[in-house]
Amino acid sequence: MATFKLKFRPSTAEGKPGTMYFQVTHRRSTRAVYTDYHITPEEWDGRTSFIRIIGTPERQAELQLIASKVRWDCKQITSLITEKEQAMVEYTADDIASAFRLLPPCPTWFGFIHGMVAKKLRIGRLGTAKTYRDALASFSRFRNGEDIAIDALDAELMNQYEAWLKEQGVKRNSSSCYLRTLRTLYRKAVEKGLATDKDIFRHVFTGFASTVKRALPLDTIRTIRRLNLPDGSDLSFARDLFMLCIYLQGISFVDMAYLKKNDIKNGLLQYSRKKTGQSISIGWEPVMQEIVDTYAHLTVGSPYLLPIITKQDGTERRQYERMEHKVNRLLKRIGDMVGLQVPLTTYVGRHCWASTMRDMGVSLSIVSKGLGHESLKTTQIYLSSIDTEGVVKANRQLIGKIFRK
Repeated sequence: MATFKLKFRPSTAEGKPGTMYFQVTHRRSTRAVYTDYHITPEEWDGRTSFIRIIGTPERQAELQLIASKVRWDCKQITSLITEKEQAMVEYTADDIASAFRLLPPCPTWFGFIHGMVAKKLRIGRLGTAKTYRDALASFSRFRNGEDIAIDALDAELMNQYEAWLKEQGVKRNSSSCYLRTLRTLYRKAVEKGLATDKDIFRHVFTGFASTVKRALPLDTIRTIRRLNLPDGSDLSFARDLFMLCIYLQGISFVDMAYLKKNDIKNGLLQYSRKKTGQSISIGWEPVMQEIVDTYAHLTVGSPYLLPIITKQDGTERRQYERMEHKVNRLLKRIGDMVGLQVPLTTYVGRHCWASTMRDMGVSLSIVSKGLGHESLKTTQIYLSSIDTEGVVKANRQLIGKIFRK
């Protein structure tokens, strides 16, 4: 059976780093397989035949990454030898060395996520690509920009990342979102054979924590609709988009931004959700047309229904993201005007539609279909924070009974 050892060859040039290589031996025949990993003599531990993690913090991070890549390579060589042995075929040290040279380089975590982002962009899944990018950006800040081999990820590192998120003041649901996204990516890496599934997310929170009620009562929604705001002002535009969000069955801002004039046919608005690709049909009502007509002069010559994306020059996503930030900033001002205790955003409009429908006795399945959710479970999560209102009312009645004469 073939064996191998990790070796270090110092550079012949003084002050230059040397090269690590694998020495493969089989039936008294030895072959050297050189790597792209370079270290100094001081960084090589001859006793353990492995890398010494020393130097500046930056150099230590580089050495950690090299060490994780070397461990990955060791697993690959072991697998190659095992495969030959189990097949019971004749092979030489040259065969193992040649097969190893043909293997792709050790996959790193950051590199893998970048690749997944690019894949989502190619197929038009812009929202998913952004979710992946945001999760990577957060994890990269935690790592101070230091990449890591995928197979070197472990449960302890994820525990440390969760603790870091908490120290940064990241809310529990936001933390859970980052961790769920990384878990999804990790599972994809495992499916591709890039890592062994070690259940590294078993000790971190990836669920949904109860949050402050986002939905507004109908009286508050009516107050917002009736606010006397200057015609043509940014505040008026933000308010109209909020109301349109509710009218359009809690449509997400990205979907509202990409609505096109030809999406309306035979009294129906039909579009596909950017997030899931699910087809949504909405009865087109006069109140919806009234808002569209208000801003029709800003969409002349544009295929889009609303003046959110105004240029077709490849910056469409950037345009809608900027407008979303602007509108939500303005909605918070409107929320202050009507005395809201929580920030008013377009996302609140989505919750408003769902909760109002629920309170009207509409079945959960219909609410779920209207929101474009892929499962009832997602809709239940949407409505779970609203259920606390019933507890508050019951407790208020109890207190009233206690104080009643």
